[in-house]
Amino acid sequence: MTEPTRRRPRRASRRKDRLIQARVPRDLESTLKREAHRRRLTVSHLIRNVLEDTFQLVDDVVANVDGIVNESVELARRVGRDARRVADAVRDAVAELPDDADEEAALEDGEEPIESERRAGEAADPLAHVYAWNAVVLNRAATCARCAAPIARGGDGFVGLSDDPRAPRTWLCPACRESL
Repeated sequence: MTEPTRRRPRRASRRKDRLIQARVPRDLESTLKREAHRRRLTVSHLIRNVLEDTFQLVDDVVANVDGIVNESVELARRVGRDARRVADAVRDAVAELPDDADEEAALEDGEEPIESERRAGEAADPLAHVYAWNAVVLNRAATCARCAAPIARGGDGFVGLSDDPRAPRTWLCPACRESL
């Protein structure tokens, strides 16, 4: 018998890519094979592509971290500057509010100024601050702001919508709502 001919090893310059072996769990192996088949690639090519894409992504993120941090710092500065402007505007608006003798008298009686303003506004028209009515089913009992009739829990009622944050929540019974 003749001795089988052995292939001569290729020179280092003519060899293809290097071989790296790795052990992977069975479910990862099946996922890799399924994905390689779906993309019409060999498992080896799929793994190579995934590794190259991952390293490229990491390199891009590292390269852009400085830009992301700088943009975040600038955004934080703008938000802080805008918040200070809003706070200053509110502070100036509050400082310009007139001092009423009624307010001072209410403070002497231990009453909050907002409460005295609310009562004065209610005396004129308790529904003046309401711009719309929303039909609701009450979860808690309430009292109609117009006729003082009780509105039972689970009953139909109407809640007033208002732009005035100091105004109390206003309720209407169905009869008063119909008479509007």
